[in-house]
Amino acid sequence: LQLASNMMLIGGCVFLAIAEPKSLESGYSWLARLKKTFPWLAILLLIGLVGLLATTTAQATGSPENAWSPQAWVDFLHKTRIGFIWALRAASALAVLVIVLYIRISPAAQWRCVIGAAAAALTLAFGSLASHSAAEEHAVLATVTYALHLIAASVWFGGLPGVILVASTTTGSTDERSRIGDVLARFSGLALATMIVVVISGIVVANRMFETNYAGLVATTYGWLLIAKLTLLAVILSIASRAKSLWIPPIRQRSEQAAVSGQKLRTWVTVEFGLAILLVIVATLLANAVPAKHEVIENWPYPFRF
Repeated sequence: LQLASNMMLIGGCVFLAIAEPKSLESGYSWLARLKKTFPWLAILLLIGLVGLLATTTAQATGSPENAWSPQAWVDFLHKTRIGFIWALRAASALAVLVIVLYIRISPAAQWRCVIGAAAAALTLAFGSLASHSAAEEHAVLATVTYALHLIAASVWFGGLPGVILVASTTTGSTDERSRIGDVLARFSGLALATMIVVVISGIVVANRMFETNYAGLVATTYGWLLIAKLTLLAVILSIASRAKSLWIPPIRQRSEQAAVSGQKLRTWVTVEFGLAILLVIVATLLANAVPAKHEVIENWPYPFRF
C-alpha cells in the first residue's frame, strides 16, 4: 500500500510537470481529476507506513500483541536503526501531504509539481535504507542503485493514471488534441528513458542478490519471483511499445482517428496499469524474500543440471 501510493505520487507529479504550461493553465478536467488523487494517495502512504510500523514492531519483538502497542512503537523507534529510518520516512511523508494539499488548492505551476515529486522521491529513497541492498558490503553504491531503480520505476508507474485520464479527452478541438498528443509524446519519451534506467539498475541489484549462485534463479523463491517480475515487465513493455508507435501519433490527426486511437490507448494503458500493479506486488514480495545467495538449495527441483 505504502509503496504503490508513494510511486503514484512521484509519477503523478512528474506527469503534471511535463505537461506544458498552457495545459496547466487551461484547467482541463483531467488535470483537476489527477490532482484530486494526490491528497488521498498521501494519506494512504501514511496509513501504509503505520501498518508497516505495527508489523515490523511485532516481528522485531517476537510478540504479536506489540503490533498495536504505542509503547512498543516508541521503544522500537528509539532503539533500532529500522525505527529511525521509519521516522525519516514518516516525516517526509507528512511533508508530502502538506505539499500535495498546497498543489491541490494553488494555481497550476510546474515548480510545485517538481517539489512534490522530489519530496515523494525522498520518502521512497529513505525506504531503500532498510532494504537488502543497504546490508551489502558496498552499501552506499548498492543502496543508491536500488533507490534509483525504485524512483525511475515510479516515474513510469505513477504516470499511467495520467495517461488514462488524458486519453479520455481526445475528442476536443484540433489545438486541444495537438496539445494532448504533445503531452503524451513527452511522457512516452520519458517513460522509455526511465525503463532503460529500471532495466540497467535492476540487473545490477539482482546480480548482487545472486552473486555466484545463479542456479538460484530457477531453484529459489527469490529466483522464481524475479522470473515472474521479468515476465510481467516484458508484457508491459510490449503494450508500451504499441502505444508509442500506433496509438499516440494519430491523436493529433482528424477527430475520428483521434477518438479511435484514444479509446485503444485508454483500454490498453488500463491493462498495462493493472499489470503494473501486479508487478509492484511481486516486487514487494521480492524485496522481502531471502536473497538467492543466502538460500541453500538442498533439493534440486529438476531432473537435469545446467
